[in-house]
Formats: sequence, structure tokens, C-alpha cells
Amino acid sequence: MSELNLYQKIADVKANIDGFTKDTKGYNYNYVSGSQVLHRIRSKMIEHRLLLVPNTVNEEHFVEDVTRYSPKYKKQVTTTEYTVKLSLVYTWINADKPEEKMELTFFAIGQQDDPAKALGTALTYSERYFLMKFFNIPTDEDDADAKEKQDKYSKVDPKNIAELENEITMFSELMKSLGKDVSTDQVKQQLKISDINQLSNNQIATMIATLDKWSKQSKSKENE
Repeated sequence: MSELNLYQKIADVKANIDGFTKDTKGYNYNYVSGSQVLHRIRSKMIEHRLLLVPNTVNEEHFVEDVTRYSPKYKKQVTTTEYTVKLSLVYTWINADKPEEKMELTFFAIGQQDDPAKALGTALTYSERYFLMKFFNIPTDEDDADAKEKQDKYSKVDPKNIAELENEITMFSELMKSLGKDVSTDQVKQQLKISDINQLSNNQIATMIATLDKWSKQSKSKENE
């Protein structure tokens, strides 16, 4: 039987989480995969006879229709998505002294096009994030906003800028055909564009969708 108490055992697990190799790549980030981290933690947990028992509470389920701009179809697309929100209570237990316990609550959320997938996403990511945050393992590549950040800071495709410029010109011409003298500069002002070359890919997609919406509204009013 180990003479270490619960906190000492956990501290030793943390002290031995090192020497990882960045074995996975995603969104142009090289990072440590979850399986590699969990494997290292598991071996030390077995060594110290540590148990980690999860329990779910406060489960909530939602079904909603979500409309987003689809670059593929170049229009707004509506899909049905399932969201699961819950709290996971993780309890660390010293198997050598079961009365020694540490209870921690961690929020979890999953959203998918299938309810089972949504629940699985919530549970899987919650466990992974809990362990990584608990043991202070850097996880910037797993940030929920990683894709958005990558889009924001990555070099914008010149084709996207050209497409937006074209959409702005077309909208200006549409307004003129409807008897309204709207210049391309005025359109940019309405879109709050100060420098088109500084826009992110996501911002460009949103603006194109906005122009499409404006065009449809203008044509609709003209036909009334």
C-alpha cells in the first residue's frame, strides 16, 4: 500500500506528465494528441491506485434549426442540430484510502446533427479538457475557437477578396437599376469596411451573405 495521500499521488502524476511529442496536426497546429496524454495519465493512475469516477448532473437537451452561410453553396443553409448541455462531476478517489476523495465539477456541451453524437461529443471532450486543464497541459490547438482564430489570423485568399469586390459592384449596379444612386464606396460604408484587405475569410463570407440578403429584399420591394 502506498504511503502517499491523495494529493501527493495526484501531484506525482502531474510531475510525470512530460516528454510528449507533438504527434498530431490540425488547423496548421502541431500538438499532442488526446490519446497520448490520456495513456500517460492512465499508467500513473494505475501505479498510484487512483480512481476517477464521473457522474452527470443537470442534463439539458435542445433541438434547433441553425442557419449559416455555406461557402460551398454560396447561400444560407438551414440544418437541424442537437445540443446537449450537462455538468460532469469528477471524483478522484485514493483506492488505498477510499475516504480520501476530491470532487470537481466540469461543464460539458456537445452539438451535432444527431442526438447520440451530441452526447458523445460532450462526454468525450469534457473528459479530455478536464484532464488537460486539471494537469495544466497546454491545449491551444484544442481551443473551441481554434478554427475561428486560424481563419482570423491566416492569410486571406485573394479570390475571396475579389469575390466580395464583385458582389459589392453587382449590388451597386442593382441599386442603380432600381433608381437609387448607390456607389460601391457607400456599400462598403454600410458593410463597415475600412480596409477590405484586412478582413478575415469568415468576415468576407458573412458580408457576401449580407449582400445577397439585401439584394433579395430590394428586388422583393420593387416587385410589390
